[in-house]
Amino acid sequence: MAIEACADLRGFFQGMVLEAMRRRGVRGRSETTEYVTDLLVACAGTDGAALLERPLVWMLDAALDSEDGARMHALCAAGDAALARSGLFAAPDEVGYFTEVGRFAYRGAAAEAQRVGTEAPVVLVELGEKFGDFVEVLAEASALGDVTKTLVRRYAAQKADQPKRCLSSSMYVSTASREGRS
Repeated sequence: MAIEACADLRGFFQGMVLEAMRRRGVRGRSETTEYVTDLLVACAGTDGAALLERPLVWMLDAALDSEDGARMHALCAAGDAALARSGLFAAPDEVGYFTEVGRFAYRGAAAEAQRVGTEAPVVLVELGEKFGDFVEVLAEASALGDVTKTLVRRYAAQKADQPKRCLSSSMYVSTASREGRS
């Protein structure tokens, strides 16, 4: 198996998300596809630690207790954490819990955005409606890119700064996986 550095992490993940959506027959707005791609990029970098460190129920509780101006962003972060955990790391028996929390968080964020703004938050609405589909997209994108879950888990568990910086500056992927070989 050959390993190569991927300097354009966003481009790499965008290709994986689009391919996974095609394979799964998931249709989504381009804004939602961009959002999910950005979530994967965040998970590969130092921003991903915030999505993985705190228990999800604590994130949701804190979001619901937030002031009006911060509630939408806190609910969105809880939805992001649920989506990342369920699509990238969850055991099959955990996916249902993460899906319910994520769907609730995104729907709450969309309602909060509509309450304080004038534009419909299309990404939040779509993620709230199709959360389960996007969990499958993330899981498939991760498998398509041969992103080693054990390695990412180890970095998150160690909370080591150096590996996070290393992951954020470049992503190492298997060329064999992209060419359909294992």
